[in-house]
Amino acid sequence: MSAGEIELLPGERVLWAGEPVQRPLYVAADGVIAPAGLVLTAAALWFLLAQEPSGPTMVVAVVALVLGLYGAAGRSVVRYLALGRTTYAVTDSRIIARSGLFRQKERSSELARLAEPVLKPGPSRTGTITFGGPGTVTLMGVGEPKRVRDLLTKAIDEAKARQAPPEPGSSAA
Repeated sequence: MSAGEIELLPGERVLWAGEPVQRPLYVAADGVIAPAGLVLTAAALWFLLAQEPSGPTMVVAVVALVLGLYGAAGRSVVRYLALGRTTYAVTDSRIIARSGLFRQKERSSELARLAEPVLKPGPSRTGTITFGGPGTVTLMGVGEPKRVRDLLTKAIDEAKARQAPPEPGSSAA
């Protein structure tokens, strides 16, 4: 994501911009979702082939089959492809992620509201940076993750300091 593609707020400046350099096919959550999808797929296939349902029962079995296939493999493939079109930016007030398989969606989180960044190292000197809160932007497959985490830590501290009320006894000039 280049600085020219980002709609900056008045007075906002870009500190870092990048994209995933590693696109994981599977993540930790897939360790539960993929096996559950396989079980659902097997059950739906057995029901379709052994029971030969008709009408509404057939529709339910086909929907279960599609959901099972998506959970078993489709979810990972969609994430992998979407990460190929993902870009990230860190400004002095926000962290921004633009991603999407067919249509680009932009999500942002205010730095002053984020918890300390948590780095999970990945393969080939990459990593995923999270912030521990629901609905916050996650940076997956980032190159030089320690440098990006340190930059984020400093930017979050500075953003929180700007939003902190003045200390009692200090005078505003």
